Amino acid sequence: MAFPWTALAILGTGLYQGHKTTQAAKRAAASARERTAQAKAAAAQNLRQMQADAAQNARQFDLQIQQAKEQTQASVTASEQARAQAQQQMAQQQQQSALMIHQQQLQSAIAMQQGASNVGQKKRSAKRGTPEAMRTKLSLDSGLGQGGTGGAGESIATGALNV
Repeated sequence: MAFPWTALAILGTGLYQGHKTTQAAKRAAASARERTAQAKAAAAQNLRQMQADAAQNARQFDLQIQQAKEQTQASVTASEQARAQAQQQMAQQQQQSALMIHQQQLQSAIAMQQGASNVGQKKRSAKRGTPEAMRTKLSLDSGLGQGGTGGAGESIATGALNV
């Protein structure tokens, strides 16, 4: 009879150990499921964080692109204003140059007209009033000095004036 009790004790021990092993396995499985759930939640949290970071980076990138566009537009505007101002200065300088050229031409024309009005007048020499000058003036005024070679006929016509 001892034998069946031993067998029952061994069987009971086996069952008890099996039960404890099953409980330990169940606890380990529950712990593993809990760790898996925690890892899954952490992974989901990391994914959400990465998505939020990516969205923030995209917004930052878009903002930088917008700022670069605005800076480029400001540079273009400043460049266009500088070009327009340079063109305006060039036009103003051309107008001033044209005005100066016109004024110089006008002054030149005035000087030429003033010079042209004096063309008919001869400068008077210091011989004014001398007998030689008087003979020349008289011969020019009387028309006697025109043509001829100064022969004997002319000396008779002028009489005593040819001294």
